[in-house]
Amino acid sequence: MFRLILKTLWSRRRRNAWLLAELILVCVLSWAIFDPVIVVTHDRMIPLGYDADRLCMVSLDMLQPSAPGYDSLSAKDEAKLDSYLHLMRLARQHPDVEQTTALLGFSYPGSQGSQSTGYKVEGDTAKNNTSVYLINYLPHTNFFETYGFRSGTKGMTAAELSDYPARDNQLVLDENTLEYYFHTDDPRSKRFWRYNEKDTTYTDIVGTVGTIKYSSERRPMAVAFVPMSEEEARGYIPEDALILIRVKESVSMDRFLHDFKPWMLQTLRAGNLYARDLKTYRQNLDEVEFSGSASLYRRNLLVAVFFLINLCLGVAGTFWLQTRTRREEIGVMLSFGGTPGHIVRLLLGEGVVLTTVATFIGCFVYLQYALSEGLSRGMNWGEDLRQEYWTDFFGWHFLIVSLIVYAILLIVVSVGVYLPARHISRIQPTEALRDE
Repeated sequence: MFRLILKTLWSRRRRNAWLLAELILVCVLSWAIFDPVIVVTHDRMIPLGYDADRLCMVSLDMLQPSAPGYDSLSAKDEAKLDSYLHLMRLARQHPDVEQTTALLGFSYPGSQGSQSTGYKVEGDTAKNNTSVYLINYLPHTNFFETYGFRSGTKGMTAAELSDYPARDNQLVLDENTLEYYFHTDDPRSKRFWRYNEKDTTYTDIVGTVGTIKYSSERRPMAVAFVPMSEEEARGYIPEDALILIRVKESVSMDRFLHDFKPWMLQTLRAGNLYARDLKTYRQNLDEVEFSGSASLYRRNLLVAVFFLINLCLGVAGTFWLQTRTRREEIGVMLSFGGTPGHIVRLLLGEGVVLTTVATFIGCFVYLQYALSEGLSRGMNWGEDLRQEYWTDFFGWHFLIVSLIVYAILLIVVSVGVYLPARHISRIQPTEALRDE
C-alpha cells in the first residue's frame, strides 16, 4: 500500500507540488499564530496554588465627618485598625464563613498592583539582585489558611505561619522560589543578604507554602510574603483595605452571595468603618485580566480561531476538489476490483504523506527563525525561575507545538480527503467512467 501511495504521488507530482507548497506555507503560518496562544493557554491552566473558587472580598468605606453617626475618636489611626479587625471578626461569625483574614495594600495574588525588590542568597557576590514579588500580610490574622495555601514540604504548616510572630527582615517564600534560590525544599537556616561598603543586612526565611501564581495568566514567578506591622497596616485603611472571606465547602457561592450581602450591609459596621461591597475572588481575577493582557490574549485567540476556520475551508477545500477530480481514476480502480475501503485508504494515505512531508519542511523553516529569535514566552517577562514546564525547554517546546500543528493539519487534510473519497469510491464504475 505504501509503495503504491508513493508511486501515485510521483505520477501526479506537478499537481502535488502545489499542494505541498501550500501546506508548507500553512505550516509556517500555523506555527507563528498558534505558538503564543498555546503558551499563554498553558500558563493560564497552571493551578493558582490557592482555592480562589471559595474566596470573596469585602470592600470597606468610612463615614465622612459630616455624615450622621461620625465618631471623631474612631477616626484616629489606632482606632481605625481596631475597627477593621473587629469587622473581620464579625464576618467570621457568619454561619457560612469558614475563615477571614486581612487584605491590606495593593500587593496580593491576582491584584492589579505589584511590589517587588531584589534579593541575593547569603554569600552570593553577584552584582545584580533577582527580583521578587512581595505579598504583604498581617500576622495573627489566619492569612495563609484563609487563602488556602498548601503547607510547604518541610517546616511550619500554613496555620503556624499565620500565627508566627514574624518581625522585620523575615520572609515566607513559596516552594518554587525557595528551590530556585537555595536548591532545596527545606527553608530552615536559609537567609538572604544585602551588603554595601558600610553594612550587611540579613533576611531570614522562616517557612514556605506551596508554589503559587502571583498573576493568574502567567507562570509562577518569585514571590515572598512580607509580614506587616500594625503601624504599616493603619496607613492602608480604608482605601486599600479588604476583608478576605473563605466560604465553607458545603455552601454554594451563589447562595452565599445572596445571603451574606444583606447581612453584611446591616451588620458589618464598627466605628466609622462599614462594609460597602462584596465580590468573588474569581470576579476580581477576571477584572484584573480584562484590564491587563486578557484583551491581547483574546485577540490572539480570535486570530487563531479565524485562521483555523480559514485553514479548514482553504486546505480542506483544496483537497476536496483535488479528490473529486479523480473520479475517472477511481472508476478504473473499481473496474479492476478495487474495493471502496482500499480506495479511501489509498487517498487518505496520499494526504497523510503530503502533510507529513510539508510539516517536516515547514517546521524546519520555522526552526531557523526560532533559533535566532526564540520561541514564545507568553505573558511572562523579567528573569526566569527554575525551568519546570515544557514551555521552558526549547527542544520540548518546539517538539510539542510542532506535533500540535501537525495534528491540526492532518485532521484538516484528512477531512478534505475522506468525505469526497468515501462518496466517489461507492459509485458504480460505469458512472465514474461515463465521461472518459
